[in-house]
Amino acid sequence: MSALPRELPAFGLAGAAIVCLLSATSPAFAQERRSDPLAGISGRGHYESPQNFAAELRFGLLNPAVDSDHSLHGAPYKQVFGTAPRLLVSLELDWQALRIPYVGSFGPGLGVGFASISRPAVVTSTGLPSGETTSLTIIPFDLVGVLRVDVLWRAFGVPLVPYVKAGLGYALWRASNTLGTSHADGVSGAGHSLGSHVALGLAINLNPLDAYAARGFDDAMGVNGTYIFGEWTREDLDGLGIQSHALRVGGTSWTFGLAVEF
Repeated sequence: MSALPRELPAFGLAGAAIVCLLSATSPAFAQERRSDPLAGISGRGHYESPQNFAAELRFGLLNPAVDSDHSLHGAPYKQVFGTAPRLLVSLELDWQALRIPYVGSFGPGLGVGFASISRPAVVTSTGLPSGETTSLTIIPFDLVGVLRVDVLWRAFGVPLVPYVKAGLGYALWRASNTLGTSHADGVSGAGHSLGSHVALGLAINLNPLDAYAARGFDDAMGVNGTYIFGEWTREDLDGLGIQSHALRVGGTSWTFGLAVEF
């Protein structure tokens, strides 16, 4: 299989950025405590470290909507790769820039992911696998506004945080085989696609499972909450009317993962 596209280091850089931000929440930083006006209602404790960001490690099941483009003849993606969803691993960092009283937080978020879809190429005349491998590599990015409705947790101690995301999606992609990037009719099998990104999700705060450990994690690292979450995501990478013949490598997916707020 040929080397992955040069854009892949962006995924590693995003991960490094999140690690650096978490490392920055040192004990000295955590000592800058703030009063929680809702703590008396929820009983979660009267003080916690400042909360400005959320970071997510995400695992999604993606089935790219390539064949939804009616300008394509037949169903080329299905014919080559089948219909099984493929793993999409991603990272997201959200800045909780604005706190809406008795509602939650709102701010921008930036995510980057990686998916590699491969299957043995088939000989057209016989229908049997050939000695080559056909691959589609997708590196999606999203820039979204994120509203986290955490009033249930902050005001009543109910560890459920619904949220919604909406914004722009963008993906770098490359179709390749054993010999390298694919070409058809003089057109290179590599490019980018622009579109929209929306998501609805529910996060479950894990702090109540061990309140003592959660408080220690906050004191030592400035981490306010640890969550598991499930999310429905739809990314329509159809060019937004400004990009012609965009390959629709987005789609509808279910995403699960781990998140921290700090």
